[in-house]
Amino acid sequence: MNKNVRILLSVLLCLSLLSGLAACGGNGENSGSAAADIVNGDFEDVSGGAWVGWTRKDAAFNFRGVVDTEKVNGVVMEKTGNYYFCGTAGGNPPMRGTLTSDVFKLGGNGFITFKMGGGKNTDKVYVEFFEEGKDAAIAKVANEDCDGVFITEHLMTKVVDLSAYVGKNIYIVVTDNDDGNDLSYVNLDAFKVCTTDEEVAAARAEHDRQVEEFGEKPFEEDETSNTITNGGFETGDLTGWMILDGTALTRSAIVPTSQYYWTDRAVYGDGEYYLDGSNNGAIQESLTGAIRSTKFTLGGDGYITFMMGAGNGGSYVALCDGNTDEELIKVTNTYFSDPALALTLLRMYMDASEYIGKVVYLKVVDANDGSNGGFAFINVDDFRVSLTADEVAALEVEQIEKIQNETYTSASYDDLGSLRNYYNNYPYPVPLQSLAISSYAENQVVDCGTVDLTAFIKDAGATFGTEAVEVAIEKVAFDGAEFTEGFDKFDMTKPGYYQVTYGASYEDKTAQATFTVVAMDGKASVANGGFEAGNLAGWKVLTEGWSVVEGQPAGVISAESYWGEALPYNQAGMYHLDGWNTGLEEGATWQIQSTNFVLGGSGFISVRMGGHAAAVHVYKADGTEIGYYVQNRFNDANFPNVGKGGSWADMGTYVMDLSAYVGEELYIVLADEQVDGWAQAFFDEVVTFYETAPDYANMADPVKDGGTAEDITIAWQLAENQK
Repeated sequence: MNKNVRILLSVLLCLSLLSGLAACGGNGENSGSAAADIVNGDFEDVSGGAWVGWTRKDAAFNFRGVVDTEKVNGVVMEKTGNYYFCGTAGGNPPMRGTLTSDVFKLGGNGFITFKMGGGKNTDKVYVEFFEEGKDAAIAKVANEDCDGVFITEHLMTKVVDLSAYVGKNIYIVVTDNDDGNDLSYVNLDAFKVCTTDEEVAAARAEHDRQVEEFGEKPFEEDETSNTITNGGFETGDLTGWMILDGTALTRSAIVPTSQYYWTDRAVYGDGEYYLDGSNNGAIQESLTGAIRSTKFTLGGDGYITFMMGAGNGGSYVALCDGNTDEELIKVTNTYFSDPALALTLLRMYMDASEYIGKVVYLKVVDANDGSNGGFAFINVDDFRVSLTADEVAALEVEQIEKIQNETYTSASYDDLGSLRNYYNNYPYPVPLQSLAISSYAENQVVDCGTVDLTAFIKDAGATFGTEAVEVAIEKVAFDGAEFTEGFDKFDMTKPGYYQVTYGASYEDKTAQATFTVVAMDGKASVANGGFEAGNLAGWKVLTEGWSVVEGQPAGVISAESYWGEALPYNQAGMYHLDGWNTGLEEGATWQIQSTNFVLGGSGFISVRMGGHAAAVHVYKADGTEIGYYVQNRFNDANFPNVGKGGSWADMGTYVMDLSAYVGEELYIVLADEQVDGWAQAFFDEVVTFYETAPDYANMADPVKDGGTAEDITIAWQLAENQK
């Protein structure tokens, strides 16, 4: 081998060894095969359902955090493209870990831009840039913009100058070492290598715009004023309100009053906007916080009014001393009722006359982190201060008449009736100068024949302010017809539900209410067994605390489905008894009792019941229990598909063999009984007469399945008597 050949072979061997060393060096993933650009820097590649271009280590940064949602905790995410990484979706906040990019060759002008949100603890959450093969980071960026109050989840634009490393192999490491719960994670998007100086300038301008738009604004106040700034949030933001603490009550909580909650529930607020502490579920209930109004000198007759919803434990509105910050008056939502008055805004009044002339401010507090139970947030609207007694009197009338004339209500909950009930019974600081029904007539059950309806309103009454006003029957509706006379000898020979409207008049004002008379032909059936009166006529509530709306025990609703997935109730007819609408807490138990009936025919009866806590008791007229049956279909699985065996509020038909008691007088008690977990009960279609025994083995109720709306059936079954 000549000298030149030996030299050439030596050179080739050296080049091969150097290449091998380069392939083995560096801390980034995929060393030695540097990409020409940041791989999947915008997180748009989700086709494989796993990380592309990035490597996760430890618990944080699960790929499920790559999302396309528009908001996080109510904050509009200014994402680039369709997807970004959301830290809360990618793991519980206390989880820690790293996310490392593939190695790439830095090109362009050497500047890198990206977006970063969260990461309040800048010592523990940060983004570092490394040159391949080197241990020390060449740049480190933390989210210095995140103040935890104004700038929180926002994807803030960042600019990194790596121009000295153009042509070098680079990789990125995102670190989350924060095991706390206060913005202890990071949101990421749009890692990009810039090619022009114009791109860098645009990114810096974007960052400045975000800081100005999202950051804390100058707070101006005039404590000599008798009013507050933006008491109704009509600016669409928190102008005039100072964030004192936490992240629960931020700009993200200001939403339109036209926004429904729970699909079809109105808040009945004032004006265009209000503060919703959950933003219809977009803000975590575990968050806490407090805000205050501008300071003012209390004037007028010292009255203050505002609207409040939710606020279940640990949340309140307070009037505070403007100099010492002492809470002078504190108002909680003692009228909270789930679901009747859950998030609904209720107008309340505060008599602060003893502080007239004092510099004060109003404070809204959410101190419930969820450990005190659900609805751990507060809704507020329309703060008005320094009102005179005359202004209060006028507003009281305006508010109650607004609700009396309201027509919208949801099918699932009788929220409007509950709201009218609230305003009819609120302890107004100035006597209400409006006509209102003050005592109500009760539902009745009668035998078919001629009935004196006027006897049923003898205990009903109305008031205008403190003045009593007589009531009278105005009309009766039955079977599509309406009757306006003959109430003292009214023809009820036809069985069914007679809806009686009565009311009062005072000057140009009127007020009305209704009750139901159930006319019965024979004793074989219970009155209103299918709740088709639209109320509990014929049923006696045996439990204290049951909600009463305009004289009527609540609980009967017309909804055929529930929740956003449209799960079927399997309701028979137009109405059913719904455990969510009793006004009682979920863990409470309750009972209602039917009218007596004489068991005839085959001696079989049936009841539709659903929910984990539903049970049926059957008694002889003397109180001897002869039957006890429990719902056995509840199954919290395969949500939302009843057709696949899941069962929640859907009712099944249970057939009960009481043939041994044919000819005896009985009654039924429908019950919600103590159970662990999901403790609700639902009932419908109590049938106490079958001429022949029903062929339950071959019978089923057709329904539309939840989520899919497919046609399915719920089979009848013979209930086991556990008595």
